[in-house]
Amino acid sequence: MGCLQDGVLAAMNELRFDGKVAIVTGAGRGLGRCYAELLASRGARVLVNDTGSGAQGEPGAERPAESVAARIRADGGEAVADTHSVSTQAQAIAGSALAHFGRIDILVNNAGISGGGAFESIPPEDFDRMLAVHLGGTVAMSRACWPHLAASRGRIVNTTSASIFGSAWNAHYVSAKGGIFALTRALAQEGATAGMHVNAVMPSAWTRLTAQIPNADFAGLLEDWFPPESIAPFVAWLCHAGCALNGETFHAGGGRAARVVLVEATGVTAAAWTPEAWAGQETALMDLEGAVAPASMLEAFRHELAHISEDTRRAAAGKHIGID
Repeated sequence: MGCLQDGVLAAMNELRFDGKVAIVTGAGRGLGRCYAELLASRGARVLVNDTGSGAQGEPGAERPAESVAARIRADGGEAVADTHSVSTQAQAIAGSALAHFGRIDILVNNAGISGGGAFESIPPEDFDRMLAVHLGGTVAMSRACWPHLAASRGRIVNTTSASIFGSAWNAHYVSAKGGIFALTRALAQEGATAGMHVNAVMPSAWTRLTAQIPNADFAGLLEDWFPPESIAPFVAWLCHAGCALNGETFHAGGGRAARVVLVEATGVTAAAWTPEAWAGQETALMDLEGAVAPASMLEAFRHELAHISEDTRRAAAGKHIGID
């Protein structure tokens, strides 16, 4: 195939967002900026949301949302800036998108702040602020946009974190991101009835927030190998109507993406309903052979029920606990 034909084919297969309206939160810098600019370059009209706050949520004098929106317009795209807070002014953000563009098709929940410390020494107000921005902001923005996304069969992409696998010294951040992981699965199942798709990413990227990581070697690795531009194409694909995935979370960075799931092992049935019956069962209890990844609470229960022993069924029947 000649060069001209190759170019025509590529143009025909290009994933476009013409006529779509996207809200990207935390879009003044880093990952959010890359998401907003890429979506705009593919035809989306973008509301660029960013309060301009500091890395830990402190008030800032910069107006990064306006700079990004101006750059998108200079490149021929359509964008407006918004500086409302995702945690306390979500309805105003959705209202701004509707006032300027008349609809909402895509919501990328990306806004966040950083911070860390020992669990016992994190001030309660810092813990609450972290939860309010990350988890609370994702909830608030999803609620504000939900009816409009239902009408447009829209897409939500949330931002969780690989820290939920286990990370010391930032319990408030990990708690918020764990909540977002679970929220994504819940919203995906509810939104599916309206044709909506809700997925999440765990980004590995060098940004203003990850620059706060005290481990210099880890931070250096992110800076060298994981630019935010490497994640934006994957997020844009999740935003596209051609992507059929729903309720999924992906660890993404450096041009790689991998599915992340909750699994349940085959498990162990105790010989008796006593604490002593569990002693010495650690190896079998931790064995992941035959583990499954339930897509819902009901599937998890069915898996549990399938591995309940006959002894347990008889014991349950004797205690008048029904297991069918």
